[in-house]
Amino acid sequence: MTSAYILIAAIFLLGGIVAVSGDRLGTKIGKAKLRLFNLRPRQTAMVITWVTGMLISALTLGILFSLSSSLRKGIFNLDDILKEKRQIKGELKQARQEKAAVQQQLAQVKNEQIAAVDNLDAINQNFAQSKQQLKQTSGQAKQLKQELDSLLAERAKQQRQLSQIQQQSQELQGQLQEREQKIKQQDRVLTQKEKRLQSLEGQQQILQTQVQERDRSIAKLDEAIATAEISLKLRTQRLEKLESELDYLSRNVAALEQSYQELRENRIAIVKGQVLSSAVVTVVDSHATKSAIDSILRQANSNALKAIQFSGTNPQQRIVEITSSQVKQLEEQIKDGQDYVLRIISAGNYVQGEKKVRVFADLALNKQVFAAGEEIATVSIDSSNITRQEVQERLNWLLAVSKFRAQRAGTLGEIEIGDNQVESIVNFMNKVIREEEPINEIKAVVEENTYTAGPLKLNFVVIRDGEIVLST
Repeated sequence: MTSAYILIAAIFLLGGIVAVSGDRLGTKIGKAKLRLFNLRPRQTAMVITWVTGMLISALTLGILFSLSSSLRKGIFNLDDILKEKRQIKGELKQARQEKAAVQQQLAQVKNEQIAAVDNLDAINQNFAQSKQQLKQTSGQAKQLKQELDSLLAERAKQQRQLSQIQQQSQELQGQLQEREQKIKQQDRVLTQKEKRLQSLEGQQQILQTQVQERDRSIAKLDEAIATAEISLKLRTQRLEKLESELDYLSRNVAALEQSYQELRENRIAIVKGQVLSSAVVTVVDSHATKSAIDSILRQANSNALKAIQFSGTNPQQRIVEITSSQVKQLEEQIKDGQDYVLRIISAGNYVQGEKKVRVFADLALNKQVFAAGEEIATVSIDSSNITRQEVQERLNWLLAVSKFRAQRAGTLGEIEIGDNQVESIVNFMNKVIREEEPINEIKAVVEENTYTAGPLKLNFVVIRDGEIVLST
């Protein structure tokens, strides 16, 4: 601020000095009646005064422009600055609109997620109730089966008793027939054995009474058997009914399990943020930018059709949607001839059978991220008494750190370990476990130069005393 005040004061002072000098010079020229370019003395004095005023203005502007670069830029670059300001305001407005749209989509996805969680809870509750009913029905069926077994055992016992009674009755009838034959044979000597006959008649009456009692017992047993058979028939019918109900509940439980499994799996075909297609784009001819973008969009459309199992009549139908403004922005960005990684990403979650899939494009400069031989991550390890699970945990931690560093550095491709075969990793773990000498650490080392497009190829190397002893 002090320099500004000094500058203003100097301008005022210099302007006053130049004005006084010009006035005196004009006065002297007027008094001397000098002529310039054959002009009258008065006109010559006016020309001198006009030239002096121009010098004042020129000196003032020259001092301001030489001492204040901001003033110089403000006067000569004002139109460009205002134009850039209007352009930035337009881009800020567009960014705010896109932000509002993304926030709205995020809220809609959250609501859909909450509804899906509520449906899943209801299905889990119904599944639990069905399992409880199945358990109760199974208990009742088991109890009825036990009762049926006991009734069958009782029936068998009663049948055995009936067989024994029938056998005894037959034996008694045989004895009675023998005695009647004896009585007939002894009728001739009836007079002599009259006492014995009376005794035999008494025994016969007793036997007849016993036979009648046995007959009544047999009749009661027959009634009891008939009643038991009716009860057994009723219980059998009830058991068959319960078995049919159990079969119906089992089918319902199986259907619920299938519905539950279908709800948990294979419902969301495309998740939000899923990469549908990607490629490294280098445009040499500016006229080929649109065809390059269309090729990547066609690949994304094909992958989306396969993922959602599209059932339309035209398998080549375009279902992916992207804004035309973003396509134009991509064309402007990639036509400079540099290498870019272009990815088409899903803007939301889509289930099987969807007819439209909204996507957006992600563009990144394909530059070198890691150099060959660069160490990404390191983990210490003590090979004495180490288990397979501990080695696996160390390698999982090493892989997680490598993935985090790769994503933070800007690598978009996948991570490959060695020859990317599971057998190689397993063999490496076995070698680490079998090492008898102590191991200091395991490192993840970049195998070759890695660019933004990836993939990032790593090797796990085992270090002992600063030297590499094992690698994938």
